[in-house]
Amino acid sequence: MENTGQFQRIRIDLIDAPRVAMRTTIDDEQIDELEADIAVHGLIEPIVVRPVDGRYELIAGQRRLRAARLLGWELIEAKVIQCDDDTAFALRLAENLQRRDVSVVDEASYIGEIMLRTKKSISATAEMLHRSVSWVNDRLAVFEMPDYLKDHLHYGRVSLGAAMWLVQIENENQRRYYSHYAAQNGCTVMQARRWVELEQAIKKAGGGGLPSSPNDVPPPERKQIFDVCAQCGEKVPVELLEVVSVHKGQCPTLGHAPIPAEQESKG
Repeated sequence: MENTGQFQRIRIDLIDAPRVAMRTTIDDEQIDELEADIAVHGLIEPIVVRPVDGRYELIAGQRRLRAARLLGWELIEAKVIQCDDDTAFALRLAENLQRRDVSVVDEASYIGEIMLRTKKSISATAEMLHRSVSWVNDRLAVFEMPDYLKDHLHYGRVSLGAAMWLVQIENENQRRYYSHYAAQNGCTVMQARRWVELEQAIKKAGGGGLPSSPNDVPPPERKQIFDVCAQCGEKVPVELLEVVSVHKGQCPTLGHAPIPAEQESKG
């Protein structure tokens, strides 16, 4: 249950970190900037806490609290609310998702920990957090990724789309190698997908798996597109055809619709 909360000045030494934190890393430079700003202007937005066993658990405002501690404050303005675990989880997620610097890996770790603690299903978790089932499924996929791939994703070395394909490489040694290669050399979503599809094709043919180096992966076969030549009616590759531009519908100069190609060739 949740109420509207009351604003109070509470002792900082009575505030504990969240039992399930949303962020795994905090930028020290951002903390320094926030500390300098608070020193001049004070705390513009109070932190949010809830009472737990005679102390307070932080719900929102981790960076603000850290900056206040660095400034040596003994008291801090806080909104104190009464809420259960589910509400605290949802509020913490909502507060952090409003900030664009939250890593998808942090989101995934948070969602995974919530589900492990609450034993809720995917649909129940989605409803609790006011998110779609597909959003929760994507975060769970990231949560279950190997640590080295999550590390590449967290620091922006690979994109989420590429990582979702890389994790599908079945051979662990090859998955690790190809993931590190992608992080060092760059990797598009289509390239990662190509690796997965190639591994599946090689295994289906009785082979051992992907080539030892991504540089040895052949490019995908190009599907040739054909069209009919308007003069002879022969089916030829489109790259060998000339393109002729005409008006759509009735031509204002000629006063009639364009002659169909097959009729023109006969004339």
